[in-house]
Amino acid sequence: MSEDNKARRTAVQVIFDGVDITESITPYLLSLTYTDSEEDESDSLQIQLQDRGGLWLESWLNQAVEASAASKLSMSATITPENWGNSGGSLPTGSFELDSVEAQGPPSTVSIKGSSLAYGSSIRQTKKTKAWKKYSLSGIANEIAGNAGMSCMYEAACDPTYKRKEQTKKSDITFLSELCHDAGISLKCTDGQLVLFDQSVYEAMPPIMTIRRSGGRILPAAPEAHGAYGKSSDCEAYEDYSLSAGAAETQYGSCRVSYADAATGKCIEGKATAEGDDGKSEQCLEITAPVSSVGEAKALAEAHLRLHNKFNRSASFTLPGNTALVAGVTVMLEGFGGWDGKYMVKQATHTVSGGYTTKVDLRKVL
Repeated sequence: MSEDNKARRTAVQVIFDGVDITESITPYLLSLTYTDSEEDESDSLQIQLQDRGGLWLESWLNQAVEASAASKLSMSATITPENWGNSGGSLPTGSFELDSVEAQGPPSTVSIKGSSLAYGSSIRQTKKTKAWKKYSLSGIANEIAGNAGMSCMYEAACDPTYKRKEQTKKSDITFLSELCHDAGISLKCTDGQLVLFDQSVYEAMPPIMTIRRSGGRILPAAPEAHGAYGKSSDCEAYEDYSLSAGAAETQYGSCRVSYADAATGKCIEGKATAEGDDGKSEQCLEITAPVSSVGEAKALAEAHLRLHNKFNRSASFTLPGNTALVAGVTVMLEGFGGWDGKYMVKQATHTVSGGYTTKVDLRKVL
């Protein structure tokens, strides 16, 4: 039998607290859902099991949850499509901390959920008051990550420094998130790591596929290699889609950053204009922030304009399962009128439940 004629299937491997429980869990598995987010939201892994005999709730899971009371309990999975053509290779989810166990019935089911940043973790729950003196943003991020037993990756060219920053009755992750937003830098928590990055770098990456409205087709990244529409075996149909335009507050024509330097008495100002703005827009985003030069003010204005305008156009698609679709990659939309163009995957939700689907939430690249 040729590869093209083989039946599609999706293999799932599940690791629980360092032990491969795939063989034990497979007969009970109803669904596995992995959600990968670009920024601000934690990644998650959810497994739903049928539990008519009460094995998971009363015995195995109960013991596991009790054993985890004194230490973190980890879970992870790997999704591997087989005979799916251009659906990508295996997708490891990374490690998650057990966050909740829920039971429902009848029929009896158990849901196990893990989060990359558990709700009960100290970095998320413990409110602190602290003065940060003479720190850079990367220095604050590294210290917060280290205190939480996590690592930190800083992938932004801009690394603002602060004479003093006050953290007043805020959790570490809330405080760090606010600093990142003010600096126009994105923050993501994944696989035991805090990642701070510049979205514009990811937006510049080439798209991995094209989604065409005509016939609901999904084309490979380089359709010209097989003609304008690719080979028929490369084309799949999306299940559904939705498109939306942002509210007025997400459509600023420009942004101005200004700062009155008390030491010199001078006012430093920098301005950025949205691409395609014809100068008629009266919506200017005003930001006051400590900057040391006009260049720094302009760079910060560009970052804030991006932060506020990036949801001007958004879309979502439910597609045949594709492990290449993860948060941060880009795709092209064609045949959708005003929504045509390049988009970044803001969130990708991979669900294995009998079949395998991937739902992507997209925002247009600026």
